[in-house]
Amino acid sequence: MFHQLLRSPFLKITALLLGLVTFAASKPVPSEKKGNKPQLRIVCVSSLSANQEVILASRDDKGKWQELGTVVLRTSLITDWLPAPIGELHLAVREQGALKSICQFTYPADSRRALAVLIADAEKNTYTATVIDPKKLGFVKGSVLIFNFSSHTGLVSLGPKEEKVEARQNLVAKPTLEDSGMYRMMVSYLDADGKSVSCYDRQASGNADSQDLLFLLPEKTLGLRVISLPVFGSLE
Repeated sequence: MFHQLLRSPFLKITALLLGLVTFAASKPVPSEKKGNKPQLRIVCVSSLSANQEVILASRDDKGKWQELGTVVLRTSLITDWLPAPIGELHLAVREQGALKSICQFTYPADSRRALAVLIADAEKNTYTATVIDPKKLGFVKGSVLIFNFSSHTGLVSLGPKEEKVEARQNLVAKPTLEDSGMYRMMVSYLDADGKSVSCYDRQASGNADSQDLLFLLPEKTLGLRVISLPVFGSLE
């Protein structure tokens, strides 16, 4: 009897449709990989105050604030990866119940990972941000990313080789390690007469699996202030 029913054209079509529905329901739906979503790490070189809470935010088409998360800024801070949409972003503080932007920058449309490097502007009570894509710069393990935020031409040695870093520019360099795994880090700058003025000299530890950030900052007495920050975790 059952075989006779299956010979019916109507029942054959019904069985076929039920099979297709069952197959579609059991087939896993592809999900977007987290690694493909744009992400941001904030590097706070100098902060306006100790442990300053700010809100990472964007604006919609109507100008309404969209809060993305909260970050507590302090000097020499590198955050974990934060989800961040492409386009205009802000760091804001809450004043009288409303958000006020104290830093504006743009997440590049063609980047999957980005660093926003913050420098505090005490006079304006704001931050300036420099956004870079580590992959595009070739900032890989075993290298040092040098930022020159001063108005001087910087001279940086990571071992015997000297690198020239122009004012307001950045550069990726690789240290030349000694047998001990250390290298001599020296920083100087060119004064108005083009003479080299030394301002930093120390032994640094090298690691082929690490990445470091080196900042040349303006300083009235020495001409340059040098800050070195190691990057923990992958930038990929």
